Amino acid sequence: MKRRIISTMLALMLIVLMTVTLAACGADTPATQTPESTPTGTDDAQVGAETQGENESTVIGQGSTVFMFEVTDNNGEKTVWEVHTDETTVGAALLALGLVDGDMSDFGLFVTAVNGLVADFDENQAWWAFYIDGEMAMVGADGADIEEGVVYAFVYTVG
Repeated sequence: MKRRIISTMLALMLIVLMTVTLAACGADTPATQTPESTPTGTDDAQVGAETQGENESTVIGQGSTVFMFEVTDNNGEKTVWEVHTDETTVGAALLALGLVDGDMSDFGLFVTAVNGLVADFDENQAWWAFYIDGEMAMVGADGADIEEGVVYAFVYTVG
């Protein structure tokens, strides 16, 4: 029963994603904004993180591969991390650092929480949209191979 609910939710999210993608075709994508603040909590993902100057990202993790990760929360506030990892996919790196949480399904990782914020589609039709360099991704985070210089993001989305 649980598997059927998850499959139904994923199918619904895929339909919503495709609708949003088609609706966005031809729409101007705003330029990437610089973050206005850095994270200030003591979340497990931030333990040992090195915060640089104001308006810059927070450095997190260890490893030879580096990528930028942005989260836009339910209030529209953006938090940015410079992620260091030896993982090969964005999803694996973010899971290992505790920045995302979710359930594995036949379709891959279904992200339910990012930076501790849960998006509950059943409650208010909220979900996490995954972006690669400002474009809605056509793969999930666990299917996105890390490329240096690319910005990966999750945006809290309703509807």
